[in-house]
Amino acid sequence: MFINIRVTIILMVKIINVGLIGLGTIGSGVVEILKNNSHSIEKRTKINLKGVCDLNEQLAKRLNLDEKIFTKDYKDLINNKDIEVIIELIGGYEPAHTIIIEAIRAKKHIITANKAVLAKYGYEIFEEAQKNNVNILFEAAVGGCIPIIKTIEETYSSDNIEKIYGILNGTTNYILTRMSEGMSYEDALKKAQELGFAEADPGFDVEGKDASQKLSILASLAFDAKIEQEILTEGITKITKKDIEYAKEMGYVIKLLAIGKKQNGIIELRTHPTMIPQNHIFASINDEVNAILFSGKNIGEIFLSGKGAGKLPTASVIVTDIIGAGSRTGITERHFEKAEIVDMGKIKSRYYLRFSAVDKPSVLAQISKILGDNSISIAAALQKEVNKDVVPIVIITHEVLEENLAKAVKECNNLDVIKEEIVIIRIEDLR
Repeated sequence: MFINIRVTIILMVKIINVGLIGLGTIGSGVVEILKNNSHSIEKRTKINLKGVCDLNEQLAKRLNLDEKIFTKDYKDLINNKDIEVIIELIGGYEPAHTIIIEAIRAKKHIITANKAVLAKYGYEIFEEAQKNNVNILFEAAVGGCIPIIKTIEETYSSDNIEKIYGILNGTTNYILTRMSEGMSYEDALKKAQELGFAEADPGFDVEGKDASQKLSILASLAFDAKIEQEILTEGITKITKKDIEYAKEMGYVIKLLAIGKKQNGIIELRTHPTMIPQNHIFASINDEVNAILFSGKNIGEIFLSGKGAGKLPTASVIVTDIIGAGSRTGITERHFEKAEIVDMGKIKSRYYLRFSAVDKPSVLAQISKILGDNSISIAAALQKEVNKDVVPIVIITHEVLEENLAKAVKECNNLDVIKEEIVIIRIEDLR
């Protein structure tokens, strides 16, 4: 005799009520994903959008949001006892910082893509969150859709991460890609703006500040470090097509690279244009794509890459954080120790130097003498153009102290035969 027994397993889906502050590009993307992907999302978490705040009511109307959940006052969301999670997507320092702190004190979990506020106020925010027993989720703040925060904090939390290299800004990577194809900086920037990869005022991106803020966040988490000093930050505005062409001739590609290293408890942090070997994986990361390479004592090298900009890729990560907020069983604790940051003058690097000099026989000798007097050895020199009043001279150095290089460049800039400020690009072999 056989007895058929049917077992029905009922999976309890977590229901989570959220309030969204900011209906700009990313905020509207979140609303779209919640509407369009509701079927797949609800297999994991049922997300109820209980409140939406923005100063522009027209944005809510364009998204066909129920006017009952719309408000222009963020406090309406914070004071709503039904809302468990606040999503902050207005960006910038204020009022984002104030909103986040007030929401934490109201016992709301926080999801944000705001790297600026985390870079400046992160330690205060994390401390306040632990005090109030709430979580801060911010995967979308660094690297777009690359899951780097979770990878560092959870997947490899047992190892000691020693190095981080990152292409962390989609705008500058897009511009440098177009320049490598022959565009001028100005034309590449204009194209990036037309496609929505660059803002009308692109300064924050092209001057390297965006990438440095992301580096500060990653280094804090990877090295358990409280970073309070300014990070050396240089942008791409001085890079020309000629620099990219010369780099290519010598086997290199130029990328805006964020670099973090920890050795013997001392941390090195810098963001700047960097020449990297053409055969390195970073050299193939083009357009608005981001990439991160980090290494640990036991895990070796880990490489992650993905879209670093865009409405829906970023919004997808935020929605994933909402699902994560619903499934977490505990509060993430983060502890940061005051870190010793190496003086930039004490770092060692190889350098690319481009001089715009009067075409005279003694010029290279004058430059070589100054470099030699500052303990700088020349690995290669290139002067292709002749029969012009001013010609470019390109020099690649062996490894040298930054402070020695800076002193030599200052002396060279004072020479009568040098007609433009010397262009300096650091070289990393990424070993």
